[in-house]
Amino acid sequence: MSLPFRTVLFSRTFSVGKFSNCKSWAIILFFAAQLSACLGERVNASIEVSGINFKDIGIADFSVDGYSGHAIYPNGGGGAFVCCISIPRKWRSGMMVNVRWVEDASVPGPSKQRAVEVPKYTDKDIGIFAVHFYPDDTVKVLVTSKTIGHPDYPYPRPN
Repeated sequence: MSLPFRTVLFSRTFSVGKFSNCKSWAIILFFAAQLSACLGERVNASIEVSGINFKDIGIADFSVDGYSGHAIYPNGGGGAFVCCISIPRKWRSGMMVNVRWVEDASVPGPSKQRAVEVPKYTDKDIGIFAVHFYPDDTVKVLVTSKTIGHPDYPYPRPN
């Protein structure tokens, strides 16, 4: 019984005035366009973070722009992943991240940090956000679909 009432109410709403039908459709199309824009291509991607440590001392903890990483053994890493960091789906020139880390947690001292440029990546590269720690405290980051053992991995283990 309520269905016919709603139908009548609906038809009355859209049949008032000379141009109401056109106005109603315009309003519906406007909101449909707004909704489709919301459902369109996502601007950011959420990907896992992985750390690779080339140092002779462990990394007790690290973060990238506040997104937590994980502990990494000396001269290890690449096998653990922490969810997630948000990155733009399309790389932009000059993209930077702030990497902060603590080495041996048993030795008191301040954390270290570096501002690191994110190298160019494409949609095909989006897989993990790899953070590389080098013996001289250099830090490199990479958005990649390859892991450190892959022959095409761009950051080889230092000698």
